[in-house]
Amino acid sequence: MPRHRTIRIAAAALVATAAAAGLTGCGDVDAGSAAASAFEELLDGVPDVVDVDASGSNDLPWSGTASASVLIDDAVTADHLGEIVDRIGGFLSEQSKRSGGATWEGVDVSVRGFTVAVLDRREDNATQLELLASLEAEGVPGGELHLFPVGADGGRASSLTLEARPGEDFLDAYDLAGETAEATPAYADAVLTGRSDDGDPIGSGADEATNATPGSPEQGEAARFSISSGDDDDPTASGDPSGSRAAYLAVAEQFEVIGAALTPGTLDLRIANVDDVAAATALATGSLPTDVSVEIQGGIVTWDDGVQSAEMLPVVQAVGAVPGVTAIDASSDSLRLTVSDPAAGRAALDALDTLPAASVVASLRIDGPVAAGTPDTFAVGGSRAEAAAQFALVEQGLASGSLVSFEGSADRLQLEFRNGDDAMLGAAIGLVKAGVAPGTWTSIEIEGEPGTWWFDAADSVTIDASAYSDETPEETANRERIERLWNAA
Repeated sequence: MPRHRTIRIAAAALVATAAAAGLTGCGDVDAGSAAASAFEELLDGVPDVVDVDASGSNDLPWSGTASASVLIDDAVTADHLGEIVDRIGGFLSEQSKRSGGATWEGVDVSVRGFTVAVLDRREDNATQLELLASLEAEGVPGGELHLFPVGADGGRASSLTLEARPGEDFLDAYDLAGETAEATPAYADAVLTGRSDDGDPIGSGADEATNATPGSPEQGEAARFSISSGDDDDPTASGDPSGSRAAYLAVAEQFEVIGAALTPGTLDLRIANVDDVAAATALATGSLPTDVSVEIQGGIVTWDDGVQSAEMLPVVQAVGAVPGVTAIDASSDSLRLTVSDPAAGRAALDALDTLPAASVVASLRIDGPVAAGTPDTFAVGGSRAEAAAQFALVEQGLASGSLVSFEGSADRLQLEFRNGDDAMLGAAIGLVKAGVAPGTWTSIEIEGEPGTWWFDAADSVTIDASAYSDETPEETANRERIERLWNAA
């Protein structure tokens, strides 16, 4: 009996100790978010610290992960930059000595176009700041310097990315990165990258975040040529991209290359003219080992999986010549067009209607801004007939002055209208009701008003109130208004 009682006392003491740790600041049940908050407090009010963005994930009670990025004023002195980095490094060192709490995944400090990964060892940070100073002295406009731990033995891996200096290109930046790494022991085995901000971006498909496609003006800030010794499957492994480099140079001798991304295992190029893709691809693949992946795109056209369709080629050539068509994603039977405004979308549809070869287009999507310079967008999609019918609704909504945004597909329609009186909103809803196919899953929102509701389009609809049991009285009023105006149209 006494033995059992002792165990109960010890267990109670352990629970009390854990609770006390959480209450006294020695630990926090939400360790990730607590670490992020502590980091922000560390730099609060520090001169030359322009912005701190820290985030934490609370994976389990009293454990989690955290990361942060810090923007420093470009006018900071070398001494003060060192003090800030030492402050951060000391914080990370203290965090790493704790038996529990958050694990820091990384802290990046950005200044004058460079990003430096801060570690918990002062000598590592001093090495990176010395390297940063020498690169700035050489006129390098920016880049990324990263040391990071590998394994439990305290080893370090590294990566070095340099922007091309004015008048130079991405190959020069890569060569400089190599020379710099050879002269800096901590970077002797670094993954090296050289890049420039000239040219068009490389990739396949539209960017989901920006709705912009490689080659389009919307992605101009991300445009660059790049060459890297890195491996996508292992960011710490450095290889030799000389084969891809030689193939790129061979293509560039015969064709205008407007974007490039080279690695040991990949060659991704964008040339100026879609008509030259086949010839450029044959030239590149003829000089590379079979284990190097080659993808070449042309102009504003991005072929699905890099495979050009002979049947679709005359279609993309014709549509690509339409003013205001800024990007085309294509496969053997589908097109996605990004346009500068609805007028360009109408011109593209008209071009397809007069082109016999366009019979190959089974699926069509057109998207872009509803007006130049606004964040409001439209997107129509489905078969050619379905996309054309939806586009007519876009035009009617814009002509009435009521449309804010429009997103449609073969069986789904989501719209936002400007707020106004019942006459204006009722007329706008009437246009939709007259043009949408029965059964289409439909949502109508009112700009500036709360609530989003869905219903199957029909002559008379009843929006299921049970699906919105937690709505506010204001949302209820908006829902009932949309239902009433739809049925009255």
